Amino acid sequence: MTKDGYDFQFTDPALKARVVRAKRASRKAAATEPAVTEVDAVPEAPLHVPVDDSATTMAVYDHAAVERQIELLIGRPYYGDKEEYLGSPFPTLSESDQSRLDRLISLYHDPRTGRRNLLFGSPELVANLARIRDRCPGFEAIIDLISRAAALAMRTGTPLFVPPLLLVGPPGTGKTHASRQIASALRTDIHAINCATNSDAQALVVGHPTSWKAARMGVLTEAMASGSSAQPVVLLDEVDKLETHWSEKPYNTLLTLLERENSSALVDEFLRVSFDLSGAIIIATANDIGALPPFIIDRFTILAVDAPIGKALLAVTRLIAEGVVAELRDAVAMPSEAVILRAARHNPRRLGKLLRLAFGFAAAAERDQLTLDDIAAAEALAVGPAQSRPIGFIHSMEKSEAGGREEGDERHRLRDVHQNSGKDREK
Repeated sequence: MTKDGYDFQFTDPALKARVVRAKRASRKAAATEPAVTEVDAVPEAPLHVPVDDSATTMAVYDHAAVERQIELLIGRPYYGDKEEYLGSPFPTLSESDQSRLDRLISLYHDPRTGRRNLLFGSPELVANLARIRDRCPGFEAIIDLISRAAALAMRTGTPLFVPPLLLVGPPGTGKTHASRQIASALRTDIHAINCATNSDAQALVVGHPTSWKAARMGVLTEAMASGSSAQPVVLLDEVDKLETHWSEKPYNTLLTLLERENSSALVDEFLRVSFDLSGAIIIATANDIGALPPFIIDRFTILAVDAPIGKALLAVTRLIAEGVVAELRDAVAMPSEAVILRAARHNPRRLGKLLRLAFGFAAAAERDQLTLDDIAAAEALAVGPAQSRPIGFIHSMEKSEAGGREEGDERHRLRDVHQNSGKDREK
């Protein structure tokens, strides 16, 4: 059989000729085509292998519970990304349930399925803490405690653990400032809550169920879900001033946050999903520890912060002055040592306002450098007289009220005299 031979007979010679020509053309093209080498070969796409980050992250909420709550609300399975193709329309819900469903769906589609980064010790973290130690005079003991915790975490390879801290000291000592500096050094989120202005402790921690009017998820659980860290700094500022409505015991609610066993499975009452806040670094500040109940005090590691004096006070004054100069975009000069010494007489909380007023006097005189006269002029505005006199109708009302009381007393005295004189006549 020839190379163009076949095991069957063509009945049409013309058809056989066409087939033979096509076969020869195909062989010729194959002979002239370059061979495919390994370089020319297209590499196969690597398989997507999910990264196991379970050792460096932690679930801050129960993703499976989120799915269950969605399915309970819509009354059928939830298909996630395939919902558009496989799902049926959602049922009509009340406004609060619809708000709850929207929040649950947002948590379900979180790219990290609720996992957030843990904090681990590192030389960089320890160096950051050492740097802010110099910038927060009077807070060395607090920063050293956290530095030791970082060293332990670095040595053991475990996440950073810091017990709940309570910083107690007089107003204006920089407790809030130091707490923010610590969060910055740890390179983590900070959730600051002013307890003095908070009117609802339950809304602060675990939220309210949908049966409540204007119900919403807890402030802290929402912050954990929207943040990037499983171990943020939670700053409870002025915790000794936490007062809410008459029917609530706010410190009982706060207790669930301070107890590690409770905070690891804290159920948000709006979502009905458990959250894990056990990794949070809680720093509270207070002026009067006597205002706190004993069961709350027992849960804290208490660190006293004294008002800065001497060199520490001068260092604080310089830091505040540097901050004011930076806020003014370095368009003014750093105050001299004589000005710093004069300004250091004042409470650190008042000092920022005092320096800004003083720079205003300097600017009005077309100067960038402060003088002692600028500080004195600013003191007259910032400090003011020891006793401010009431103004306007308040003063008049006080006068009229005092006068009214005097007139009433006089009427009662005359009535008593008249009654006594009548009794004497009867005798």
